[in-house]
Amino acid sequence: MGPFTSHQFSLVKTPCLEGKVAVITGGQAGVGCEITKTLLACHIKKVIVLARSGRKFDSALEEWRRLPHLGIVKSENDIEETVPFIQCDLSDVYSVRDAVPEIEKYTDRVDYVFCNAGLGVMDKYAISPQGIEAVFAANVVGHQVLLTLLLPLMRRTIAEHGASDVRVIVTSSSMHRLCRELDLSLLQSSGATKPQLFDGIWRYARSKVGTILLAREFTERLLASPNEADHHIYVNAFNPGNIATEQMDVWKSYFGFIIGTLIKLFFAIFGQSTQDGASTALYLAVSPDVTRGKGMRGEYLMPVAVKDRTSNLAENRPLARELWDWVDTQVTNILGENWGSPDQRLIDGAGVEKKEKEASTA
Repeated sequence: MGPFTSHQFSLVKTPCLEGKVAVITGGQAGVGCEITKTLLACHIKKVIVLARSGRKFDSALEEWRRLPHLGIVKSENDIEETVPFIQCDLSDVYSVRDAVPEIEKYTDRVDYVFCNAGLGVMDKYAISPQGIEAVFAANVVGHQVLLTLLLPLMRRTIAEHGASDVRVIVTSSSMHRLCRELDLSLLQSSGATKPQLFDGIWRYARSKVGTILLAREFTERLLASPNEADHHIYVNAFNPGNIATEQMDVWKSYFGFIIGTLIKLFFAIFGQSTQDGASTALYLAVSPDVTRGKGMRGEYLMPVAVKDRTSNLAENRPLARELWDWVDTQVTNILGENWGSPDQRLIDGAGVEKKEKEASTA
């Protein structure tokens, strides 16, 4: 709860980010909006926002334009040039694929990738355009495709632009603990698998286990890669906290208007703020703690900037490998064998396992 939150980092500690470039999914609302606002306040060169809703982005743009302390608006078009918008539906593999060339039109480097957007608890079962359960498709599959296709830009940032590291920050949730099993065969089921009251919550929890597994498997494959630049990419996940965003309006569908409103009001008073949620994300993006010693890799943090244990399921290394390979297979079936070069798609699961065995016997 908010009153007991440990504040190990605050947004005001974010250093000057001049010359840096960030890509953020869902950077126009909630915690994502707060992250974007802080990046702008710290004079970042560019923040590329990927989101479904152009309307919400336009509203956020007006908010950022009205904040004189950001010091970025020298002319009417400054804000648009600093924060370009790319429409992208993360649940649609084609949309994610098509977004990457658009990103490359704006930048030849990327220092931070915030995998922040996604679907929340839904009161109705839905599938993606490619037949994958929609919440999992948006929160996990879309981000894995995005990270795979952005890998060349991340490598170039280190190899050609002299950056010491690149950070990937994945938004998860404490609700991941509510999922005790991840059956990949159910990800393409045609309907709900549990009673309606629990199904939406369970599907969301399942996707949030998936985001942690994604962060950890991406980490392992980067470390197993022969490309030296990959060893300087740090991937971590975090729980932003119990924040009363518009996603909490779903409780009105489950419990009725009055109880749903009271639930949201409770978290507005006793939960974390969007600033708290953004603080942990910014800590993982800019703090030197992340790269000290062996570095923070595949960690899970709670508000604010505190390491935390995940569920046993989210620590299941074979499952993380199996999930990554499953997503890669689905995307290959959709986009074809050449959707990402072999170098982009990193070493396969068997290769990671071999590397781990070699390291353990060395």
